[in-house]
Amino acid sequence: MNRFTQLCLLLLASLVLAWTQVAQEANKDYATLEGRARIAKSLGDDNRKNRLQPAGMVAALAIKPGATVADVGTGVGMMLPYLSEAVGPGGRVIAQDIQQDFLDKAQARAKSDKLTNVSFVLGTDRNPRLPENQVDLVFVLDAYHHFDYPEEMLGHIGRALKPDGRIAIVDFYRHRRGSDGKDMRNHVRAEKEEVLREIQSYGYQILSQSDHGSNQYILIFKKKV
Repeated sequence: MNRFTQLCLLLLASLVLAWTQVAQEANKDYATLEGRARIAKSLGDDNRKNRLQPAGMVAALAIKPGATVADVGTGVGMMLPYLSEAVGPGGRVIAQDIQQDFLDKAQARAKSDKLTNVSFVLGTDRNPRLPENQVDLVFVLDAYHHFDYPEEMLGHIGRALKPDGRIAIVDFYRHRRGSDGKDMRNHVRAEKEEVLREIQSYGYQILSQSDHGSNQYILIFKKKV
């Protein structure tokens, strides 16, 4: 192994370590019930809803009636009414999270809104536990930067997708400030271009990319054939 190759491998290892450290920092408040209770309030508040413009976001995903959509990292289920309406009565929404207390809140929302086409799955930080070869769209909103094990998660997601299935990543620009003026560089583990390269390296090809709101982007991929 020549010195140039060694330096490239060291650089790659340092980047992976840095991304993991940032993910751990971003996930710190998720480790306790008290922290998740604070997060749950912010995930479901009107300010976030207004900022995300959920109806416009779902429209950008071009979801067909009758589709199966997995909301990976659903949190308290803010997007479930919009996804449920998009797939229609003949479709299915799978609300997935790795925290049971979040899923409990999402389930209560679905029950209150009478969303009869929504089911719930408790996954892990390595495996979303989605049904294999059944999902038309995996939707990941503000959650990809929380993936501690992106390669494993994307591998399982790929197995869950139908042959023509898609994955949509909606996340923050790292160099732009959040809606409350928060510096995202200490929260988001990778910039858009790094996320794009990372997901492509795990067997996906980009279909489209666009901006959403003032500091977010939408990346839509499909599995490479």
